[in-house]
Amino acid sequence: MKKSITLILVFICVLFLAGCGAASQSTETKSDEYTPQLKFQFASKDEGRELMFSNKDYYLGFSKNDLEFKLQKKDAMMTDYLDFAGKQVMDFTDEEKALVERFMADMEDELKNEGYDLPPLDEIIFIKTTMHEETGAAAYTHGTQIYIGEQVLSRVLNGDKEDAEMCESILWHELFHCLTRCNPDFRKNMYKLISFTVVEDDYEIPPSVFVYHISNPDVEHHNSYATFNIDGKDIDCFTDFVTTKHFEKKGDSFFDTGTTALIPIDGSDIYYTPEEADNFDEVFGKNTDYVIDPEECMADNFSFAMQYGKDGPEGKGYPTPEIINGIIDYCKK
Repeated sequence: MKKSITLILVFICVLFLAGCGAASQSTETKSDEYTPQLKFQFASKDEGRELMFSNKDYYLGFSKNDLEFKLQKKDAMMTDYLDFAGKQVMDFTDEEKALVERFMADMEDELKNEGYDLPPLDEIIFIKTTMHEETGAAAYTHGTQIYIGEQVLSRVLNGDKEDAEMCESILWHELFHCLTRCNPDFRKNMYKLISFTVVEDDYEIPPSVFVYHISNPDVEHHNSYATFNIDGKDIDCFTDFVTTKHFEKKGDSFFDTGTTALIPIDGSDIYYTPEEADNFDEVFGKNTDYVIDPEECMADNFSFAMQYGKDGPEGKGYPTPEIINGIIDYCKK
């Protein structure tokens, strides 16, 4: 009898331990349920050059103004530009790859810890260039290709916390462009936060505006509009980035003479400047000065929301908090 009782007790203990093990295993499984949202790889110099040249629609949209400012010479040709641009692509060093990997891991942790659920995203491909092909930009995108400048990487590797913070902001900003291309509904919802409506077809940039047009690789479409109050009238306009004068001599930068063009969607061959729209700040908000297009404006706001949350970079919130709140609410729903 005593032996039977002992066997029963041993059996109960085994069941108890097995149960504890199952509970522990269940808990571990639950904690590992998070699925990484940011998949990426690095392109070699040759791969990067091939990917760059695959973006034919972008280059077909160049104006003469584009070519002259970006090549810094009069009467520049597209063949000259493509030859020049291809030579700017570089290989990543192992140290640079490790740096980007660390940033992406930190960003993934932020998404997980904050409970952000981004819309589906195709694999990101990082490409390194000198950035001379885009007049010294820090980074830019095509599709889910993120082109990042060697100077940005160098500054972070040799810099301080401020440079690292800047690099993370850039990556969140460029990630937004990738997300809007993979998810049209996400783009529509983000643009709504600044009163822009996305339509099916692109608007045509009128001739007198196109001669001053500067192409932006991050802005693939001109198919959204907002209502601006100009001369006491509500006018539906889409946006474009233009210069106020043409290229004259080496050293001229389109950043120095660039402005946001508000172009009526009714086909009028005219544009208005931000200063002519009484409600320009009301439409775009005041969280960023990068308001050349709703895509760029919202990319900055998205970067702020992901990196700093509702408190803002200085812990004092934002001039237009409803934009940030809308982004966070969307990513948490």
